[in-house]
Amino acid sequence: MAEKDGKTEKPTPKKLRDARKKGQVPKSQDLSSALSFGIFALAFTGLATYVFQRAFVFLQNMLKNGFDVQNIHNELGNIGSKAILYFLILSAPFLIIAFLTAVFGNLAQVGFMLTADPIKPSLKKLNPISGFKNIFGKKAAFGLFKNLAKLFIVVGFTLYTLYHSGLMIMNSGSIGSANIFPLMIDLVSRLAFNLAIFLAVLGVADFVFQRYSHNKELMMSMQEIKDEYKEMEGDPQIKSQRKARYRELLSGKISDVDDATVLITNPTHFAIAIRYDQKTDEVPIMLAKGQDLMALRMKDRAAEKAVPMIENRPLARALYKDVDPGDPVPIELYQAIAEILALVFQAEKRKKTKI
Repeated sequence: MAEKDGKTEKPTPKKLRDARKKGQVPKSQDLSSALSFGIFALAFTGLATYVFQRAFVFLQNMLKNGFDVQNIHNELGNIGSKAILYFLILSAPFLIIAFLTAVFGNLAQVGFMLTADPIKPSLKKLNPISGFKNIFGKKAAFGLFKNLAKLFIVVGFTLYTLYHSGLMIMNSGSIGSANIFPLMIDLVSRLAFNLAIFLAVLGVADFVFQRYSHNKELMMSMQEIKDEYKEMEGDPQIKSQRKARYRELLSGKISDVDDATVLITNPTHFAIAIRYDQKTDEVPIMLAKGQDLMALRMKDRAAEKAVPMIENRPLARALYKDVDPGDPVPIELYQAIAEILALVFQAEKRKKTKI
C-alpha cells in the first residue's frame, strides 16, 4: 500500500519522534503478558503456601467464634466485610507485583512515554468511513485471527495440562488433605511457567512484526521528506541550535591554534595547525584545520598568539584532505613537515640568540 502511494522511503527520525509524541509506538502485548505470567508463577510458588495457610486459619476462626450462628442473618454483613478485607490483604502482594510487572513490561518495550494524544477528542474518530475501516480492515482482521488462534492454543494447552494432571487431582483424597495445596500450587505454577514461555516466543515474533508494520505505516514519499526538510530549515529553533553548534565548533578549532607549533597555510583557502613538542610528541600532530572563513580566523588567531605561519600550498591541501584533527601526520608527509619545523625551530633559535 505504501509503494502504491509513492511512499518508498524509510521514516525519518523526525517522523518517528512525531509518531511517538502521538503515542504511536511498536509494542507487543504478548511480551507483557509473558512477563506477567512468569513473575506470577514465581510469586505464586513462593507465596501461595503462606496465603492458603492464612486463609485456612481465617476460615477456621470465623467458623469457631467469628459470628453468632443463631443470628447469622444479622451477621452476614460483618462476615462479608471481614472476608473482603482479609482477601484484599492476602492478595495485595499479587496485585502489587502485577501492577509493577505491567509497568516494567511497557517501559522495557517503549521506554518512558507520557502523552494524552490518543485520548484527545478528534473529528476523525467520528468519521464512519474510517471507523468502518478500523473495524473491518485487514489490520483488524489479522488481529482478530491472531487473538483467536492464541486463545485456542492457550485453552488447548491448559486443558492438556489439566487432563494429564487429572489423575493426581482425582487421587488427592488418598494422599491426604495436607498434600492437596502443594499439589495445586505445583500445577498452577507449572501451567503459568509454560504459558509464559509460549507467550514469550509468540511475543518476540509479534514485536518484530509490530515494529515492521509500524515502520511500514510511517513510510514517506520523497516529496514528504523534502517538505519536512524545508519545514525544519525554516524552524527558528533549529536554526538557532545549528548556529550555536557552529559557533561552538568554530571556537574550539580556533582555540586549538594557541597550542600549535606552526600554522601551515594555502595561503587563503586552507589553514592547518600542527603541534610538535620534542619532549612530549613522538610525531607531529594536527590540532585543527580550517577552510575559507575558518582559515582566515585561524590566521588571525595565530598572529594574535605569535604562532609562526608558513605558506606551503601542496602540503596544506594534502593535510586538509587526508588528516583529521587529533591524528598524527602520515609518514609520507614527514619530510615536508620536518623541513617546515626546521625553519620554525631555526627562527626561534635566532630570536633567542638576539635576546
